[in-house]
Amino acid sequence: MKKNNKKSRLKIILTGVLVVFLLLPVAPRVKMLWDLNQRIERLENQKAELETNRQELERELKQANSPATLEKIAREQLGMVKKGEIRVVEVLP
Repeated sequence: MKKNNKKSRLKIILTGVLVVFLLLPVAPRVKMLWDLNQRIERLENQKAELETNRQELERELKQANSPATLEKIAREQLGMVKKGEIRVVEVLP
């Protein structure tokens, strides 16, 4: 009985050692895959943020190029008036 017990322990130990030796070359690759998956996730999140930002900028550009916005800038910042209008300038004392 003791002989069988020793043989089964030896089999378990040898199997464990064999598993460790088989896993040693695989472990760095598993870590590399884990790291790459994390990087992919971060880049996908960054891509989504950039896409949202791009859409917002496109909306702002369309709004900035609208005739109403251009007229507002021309009147308020450049002091321009339409034909037939008179520009009134407020003079502060």
